[in-house]
Amino acid sequence: MAKETERQRRASRYTRREQRFRARAEALAPRSRRLRALSGLCFAAAVVPLLGVLLGEAPPVALLAVLALLVACGVSIARLARVQKAEDEAWRWRRVNERGESRCRNTWRDLPEQGSELVSPEHPYSSDLDLFGPGSLFQLINVGHTQHGQRALARFLSEHAELVEVRARQEAVRGLAPELAQRQGLETLTLRSLPRAKAPLASLLPSVPRPAAPPCSDEEALLDWAQSPPRFLNRRALRGAAWVLPLLSVLSFFASQVLGASSLLWKASVLMQVLLMVHTRRDAGQVAALVSRWQGVFARLASALRWVEELQLDAPLLQRLRQRVQGEGGQRASVALDRFDRILGWFALRDSEWGHPPLNILLSWDIHCVVALERWQRESGQRLGTWLEALGEVEALCSLAGAAYDNPEFSFPELVEGPAQLSATGLGHPLLAPEARVTSDVSLPAPGYALLITGSNMSGKSTLLRAIGLASVMAPAGGPVCAARLRLSPLSVHTSLRVTDSLSEGVSRFYAELRRLRAMLVASREATPVLFLIDEVLSGTNSVERGIGARWVLAELLRAGAIGATSTHDSALCQLPPALMERVEQAHFRESVEDGRLVFDYRLRPGPVSGGNALRLMRSLGLAIP
Repeated sequence: MAKETERQRRASRYTRREQRFRARAEALAPRSRRLRALSGLCFAAAVVPLLGVLLGEAPPVALLAVLALLVACGVSIARLARVQKAEDEAWRWRRVNERGESRCRNTWRDLPEQGSELVSPEHPYSSDLDLFGPGSLFQLINVGHTQHGQRALARFLSEHAELVEVRARQEAVRGLAPELAQRQGLETLTLRSLPRAKAPLASLLPSVPRPAAPPCSDEEALLDWAQSPPRFLNRRALRGAAWVLPLLSVLSFFASQVLGASSLLWKASVLMQVLLMVHTRRDAGQVAALVSRWQGVFARLASALRWVEELQLDAPLLQRLRQRVQGEGGQRASVALDRFDRILGWFALRDSEWGHPPLNILLSWDIHCVVALERWQRESGQRLGTWLEALGEVEALCSLAGAAYDNPEFSFPELVEGPAQLSATGLGHPLLAPEARVTSDVSLPAPGYALLITGSNMSGKSTLLRAIGLASVMAPAGGPVCAARLRLSPLSVHTSLRVTDSLSEGVSRFYAELRRLRAMLVASREATPVLFLIDEVLSGTNSVERGIGARWVLAELLRAGAIGATSTHDSALCQLPPALMERVEQAHFRESVEDGRLVFDYRLRPGPVSGGNALRLMRSLGLAIP
């Protein structure tokens, strides 16, 4: 009861924080609207006297009013940008705390990031254990919003890691778990911003349609560009022309107007600039189309990397990740990405149909922008992937730390070297609500031991197998497990729990199961001991062959030193020779009948089950089974 109270207390903390940030955002919204209206009004008010001055119908003193109104417009826009940034930040903090509250209150199945794209049908356990997809472990714990962060979490959950690395992750997760505000600070920086209204001037001027800024989870195209060869940087003649022609045009134009020189020179210069723009338009447009989508996103990525650079926790893994983003030769990742974002700001001129063409012709604007980007590409582009990978690993560790914070009933497992073993006390399924979760004790003390679980339909056999599997996956990831205590050695998890056929490959369910079992047997001969989890072994064939095959598979796994659990309705299927049967512990689930209804308590009891419930379930649905 105390732990449940602690869980409720943490949910309430999320609620209070969500309300505080909601109030902050709602207080900033009217200021944002007022400043937007004021800046637009100042700009519009400046147009009338400006036209009068240009047409000679207003006194020259009206020019001072124009300048004053334009200055007021600029000040309003600058203040608007600051208010909108603060408002957007408050809304993102609010969303982060809403998500935290949903995890604590078991309404997390509506969270958007499900990791469905990370599912691999060939993986030995991810589909069976609901690691990815709707209602998955990934959806429950993920707080990473960059592509690298989500992939790092998927890698932690689905790939084998050495014990020294697992312990380093666990130490980092322990250190991050109580730091709620710090962890949320990183999450808000990588979370997608809310759509915003146009700035006042942008709403008055026509603009080229521009793709929406991507979330921080769309990085592959940018990494490909960062490591690609430059288009303009190595073309010295082109770069020289981009500097000389605009200067020549300006000087020759003033010479023709002030000194009476021929206008042919500046006209020829402008013509050459037009040809230069046409010549480079395609390459410049391709670069601009790729990188301009990232304006604003890179500012937040820079802030996220700065968060990593300034993280003051003693865990060695976090220190190594911090060193990776602090850069070589004094160049910090955050500084490099800030510079990249400033260069991207120059490309914003392309949004204006009226302003961009003349300035691009007269100043070779696009060429200078692309050259500046390619200088950044040459100096920092090769390290961009390393920086984002380090950020992704920190996000993954924060996801595991969040799982520890949101679930105070979870515990960190004890990781031991040596022969295969697994011992759990109070083991439960982490995807079930705490109030619905029933825990069990499981012991596989040495190589070649198995748990044989019998019981009727819907009694909890498959849930227990998945609980064992998820604990055995979360432990090497470095995270907490849904158990009061768990002790285990490094294990290679293999499952056959939710096997389906494949029409596209022409594979039946039975054949698909055989492939899973063969993979288990092959893995059991390798260095890392196997933990096998099998539900209703060989259910796709007749009872005689099923019994022979099931006994042979289980015997081979135990002889190879694997440990694991298998469930069945028929304990006779797994009757092994006495020498092997001594290492098989039998347990069962059962049900009772109350008021004509089947009632399950989902409690694991020692020994084999005495009967089934198939006929009673059929009768409960109105089927007249004699």
